[in-house]
Amino acid sequence: MLVELIMAYMASLSFAYIFNLNRKTAFLSAFGGSLGWLFYSESLSYFSDPNVAFFFGAVAFTYYGELMARKMRTPVTSYITPGLIPLVPGSGLYHTMLKSLEGDYNGALREGITTIMASGALAIGILMVFTLMKIYYLFKRRVMHEKN
Repeated sequence: MLVELIMAYMASLSFAYIFNLNRKTAFLSAFGGSLGWLFYSESLSYFSDPNVAFFFGAVAFTYYGELMARKMRTPVTSYITPGLIPLVPGSGLYHTMLKSLEGDYNGALREGITTIMASGALAIGILMVFTLMKIYYLFKRRVMHEKN
């Protein structure tokens, strides 16, 4: 498990470097990738559906990214984009193309649908955190405005 977390960190750090983030933001965003992978791996042992694990991984790194972006006063995408890299279902895309090139169209369709569902779980997790954070800060602003 430790090796997986280190590899997720290194993958996120590599993409943070490619996206030309400054050092501090790059290291912090890479930690978000490791955190997402940790939640993904642990969720796989609790749930039989891997899409649920993708969802929880996305929620973890997105929430971390939101908090760090507000604390460090940087854009959220600086933390979300590199943090997403370890969870991208690239092997599903590869197997979909491989099966279609081999002529196994039913297998390719099955792999493609599975990959789309994993991508959808990631997107829903990210959007859910964005929406909940937006609602939270909207209510917080209204409460502070009413006090003044």
